[in-house]
Amino acid sequence: MISRSAHGAVLVMAIVASAGAAVPAVAATPVHIDADEKLEGGGSTFTSTIEGCSSGTVSNGPFRIGGGPGTDFGKFNGFKVFECADGGGFVVRLLAKFGEGGSTGTWAIVDGWDGYEDLHGAGTLVGTPTSTGINDVYDGTLRP
Repeated sequence: MISRSAHGAVLVMAIVASAGAAVPAVAATPVHIDADEKLEGGGSTFTSTIEGCSSGTVSNGPFRIGGGPGTDFGKFNGFKVFECADGGGFVVRLLAKFGEGGSTGTWAIVDGWDGYEDLHGAGTLVGTPTSTGINDVYDGTLRP
């Protein structure tokens, strides 16, 4: 007959052993999005390293601009809508500080559709002024 304490020890060892092999770790994937945003007339496009979404169009969703008189910079707090050439897409929440020299900020994917519902990721943004608008570069990681 096995004593209660021996039986309990065997049960604890079985639980610990099974917990260690339960779920393998999945590494984050680097992502790069290069958005050529036109400030007037539309036609903003992007390229990316996202599988299945190598290019498409980008537009503003709801947003607020802060800053104003007496400040050297403005603040963008809102959403960017990325529509992939395949018809699906995703929405990025962007918080950025901008001025004459460009912009910097952080972003996170908050929504997706038509094949991109499970897309999750976040990173940093650096924007460089161009003659027609701004070139926004989003670098970060995607998570499963």
